[in-house]
Amino acid sequence: MGFLLTPSAFTVQAKNGQCTGGAQRVPREARPVCNHPIQHIWRKLGEQVYGYLDSLEVLWSTIDPVRFAEQGGKPGPLYLWVGVNPGSLSLEVAKAAATGCKEILAAAKFPDIGIAFRESILTRSAGPQFLDHIPPGTPTADIRSPFTGALGVPIAPRNSPHFEGTGALYICEGDQAERVFLLTARHVVLPPRLYSNELYEHKVTNEPPQEVLILGAGAYERATNDMKNEVANQATCVEIYTKRLARLGNPAVGENPVVTMARRRDTGVLEDAKEAGLAINNLYSRVAKDWTSPALRVLGHVVYAPPISVGTGPKEFTEDWALIELNRDKINWDNFKGNVVYLGTFQSTLQRLSSLTSMSRRQDSARRPLLQDEPSQRQPPPLQVSG
Repeated sequence: MGFLLTPSAFTVQAKNGQCTGGAQRVPREARPVCNHPIQHIWRKLGEQVYGYLDSLEVLWSTIDPVRFAEQGGKPGPLYLWVGVNPGSLSLEVAKAAATGCKEILAAAKFPDIGIAFRESILTRSAGPQFLDHIPPGTPTADIRSPFTGALGVPIAPRNSPHFEGTGALYICEGDQAERVFLLTARHVVLPPRLYSNELYEHKVTNEPPQEVLILGAGAYERATNDMKNEVANQATCVEIYTKRLARLGNPAVGENPVVTMARRRDTGVLEDAKEAGLAINNLYSRVAKDWTSPALRVLGHVVYAPPISVGTGPKEFTEDWALIELNRDKINWDNFKGNVVYLGTFQSTLQRLSSLTSMSRRQDSARRPLLQDEPSQRQPPPLQVSG
């Protein structure tokens, strides 16, 4: 990796307790740190450094221990190379930040480590893409649906993933633009407990975005627990039908046709359970590897959210909405289905319809008036007196 310090990139360095600033045109290369005592306490020390930078409201993006060398030369001493958002750091704040960081390093017995700043923009890895939709009835169709991006996709703010909700509709910007948004409720992505009820609009490049996750803490736990439970269910099914087939024994000439049919049926169920268990376990392994870290589940960031208001417009609706700009790398656009709703497999759909039908009947019963000729409508029951 090579870079060039140019007059347009004002650099502040702190070395041996002295802060210097100025323009240089010295081609240099970043070299690896390799073995250095700082690696044993870097996590704790790094937290102290970025905590101090935060206290000065430095909009830092990265902090890297690195050595520099002039092109073709030997590596020099160790620096903490701090990346900051472009145009966000003044000379005065840079000097104060460098001096404070030097004091933290000196207290940790690393007085010779220098501080250098650079302008940089951090671009996070998009992580895994949405899982593809597969035909209903396949073993993993239901349990993979939360990871497919179908409407109702579970979402949560990254900085408070216990506030959860869903995405309602995908919207394309139009006019040959490539931006795609997800419509949701403002109170989901900007919880009222944490954000003031005022217009939010993300325009400033050095303002950290309000990132949104696919699957918040609870939704991710439920989705993975469903997978583990289904793996256990299939394992139980395999155990049960293996024992049933053992009791039926091997096929024999002239055996009862009922036994033959039972063996054929149980063999099919056993093979289906084995196949389903393997497919679900493979999916769980993939999800546990690629989706566990919230940093890999960042779906996009909030770009616009008006204040929540009631009695809005002629019909006096409640206004509570926000737009999330999607990370395009999160989606396989060749297979993305867009605004579709996953209803589930045939069995799960029947269960859902049965539940809705029962609810509808209860509601109809509650709303239906009593018939005119029913006794309870004509007169109250007589009072029974005994004495």
